[in-house]
Amino acid sequence: MLTDRRTFVMMAASSLAASAQTEKKIRLAIVATGHRSWNHFAVIKTLPDFEIVALADPTQENLDHGATLAGGHPALYADYRKMLAERKDLDAVIVITPNFLHAEVAVAALSSGLHVLCEKPMATTVDDANRMIAAAEKSGKILQIGQQNRFNPLYVKMQQLVRAGEIGDIEFVTGNIFRSDWYAKSWKYVNPKTHAATNWRLLSHTAGTSLMEDGIHEIDVLHGMIGGRVARVYASGGNNIYKDRETIDHAGIVIDYENGVKFTFNFCLFGQNAGSVARQMVLAGTKGVMETGGRDAILIGANAGRGMQTIEPGNASPSDATAPVGGPGQEVPTYREYLAFAHSVRTGEKPLVSGQVGKEAIKISLLAEKSLRERRPVNWNDLPA
Repeated sequence: MLTDRRTFVMMAASSLAASAQTEKKIRLAIVATGHRSWNHFAVIKTLPDFEIVALADPTQENLDHGATLAGGHPALYADYRKMLAERKDLDAVIVITPNFLHAEVAVAALSSGLHVLCEKPMATTVDDANRMIAAAEKSGKILQIGQQNRFNPLYVKMQQLVRAGEIGDIEFVTGNIFRSDWYAKSWKYVNPKTHAATNWRLLSHTAGTSLMEDGIHEIDVLHGMIGGRVARVYASGGNNIYKDRETIDHAGIVIDYENGVKFTFNFCLFGQNAGSVARQMVLAGTKGVMETGGRDAILIGANAGRGMQTIEPGNASPSDATAPVGGPGQEVPTYREYLAFAHSVRTGEKPLVSGQVGKEAIKISLLAEKSLRERRPVNWNDLPA
């Protein structure tokens, strides 16, 4: 009997799940149980690899809600440091705090001998990213960064097509994100300048940059497809609509690579009605052009006279065994991200989204912010290595 690819991958997923049920569960602590964590809870509960045994969040409302989402009877802590000191049964920590706390929590967990999956962006400074990488190397534990779109079947398939030479050598790349403003009910941080409780995504200290908070996904994916070394970055942007905040509401970026590739990226927080171009990627090569054709299709136009062809990504993944299809109603990239994390924890294999991958993504975002603030092009070496 012939078995098609989808059936094969589903069989692989079932086999992996059955295997996970016979292994000791990976005992997780989740630090920060606000809005973004809700999706994590939904995914983790579908995976037999994991068991949530502890939660930490200083906001009681978030902590209580997280406990209802986690299921079971996780221990609850207002202070993650107390949790790390008391819980000797943990295997790994999931860091879902506001951006400026990522490095602090991740380094503490790694130094306690625990594996870490840290939400993007990895950190808000290159120095903090380096501290995280050093802590992982010293402890010998896994540090995986939550740039989950590296596992998105659409982008994985595009990466495969690029590597197979379907559009030749990449010469020009463009991408954009037009979206609505940040989640209004996010945790409030007391702004030391105004003493007002302020959504943490609106402050440079707590968020880093707007480009880190969302544009980083598309920048990271396309940077990975280009596969080159950044030479310089130029950006222009600011606050045209949302003026009462520190972080920007729009930007246009040009990235020059050492190999001559040019990468342009546009970001806008007041473009919620952009429709089909809200999140778009186009890669132009010596043999043709490839672009996203919606959430589940890739369009390729060849220079040699062929018209556009549509390719469905199917179940494309780095490995069918470690990244099968998602569960019903789950966010597939996050689902696959967790399976990859479990695989690395159990085998010691280096994560696809390593600390180095995470650091390059934040460095591009930080250089773009530096460029638009200083109104000048900046070089890759203008920030630490």
